[in-house]
Amino acid sequence: MTFEKAAVENRLGAAIVGSDATVQAGLEKLVNDTHADEVIVVTDTYEHSDRMDSYERVARIAAEIDLVPNVERRFK
Repeated sequence: MTFEKAAVENRLGAAIVGSDATVQAGLEKLVNDTHADEVIVVTDTYEHSDRMDSYERVARIAAEIDLVPNVERRFK
């Protein structure tokens, strides 16, 4: 496998793509696995309106996720 192909596959492995339920499950898994305090979302679309729709959708989904903060990790 070439370096370039491995790099692309590595990046795509972190992609969360799909229905609202799929995106919610992916975000929940990502945050639970990494204990992230924030997530950076990137949407690659040509049309600005499509990009804004995507960001609004992700924001709505993220607001529905009920996660308990990992307080112990924060104060180590």
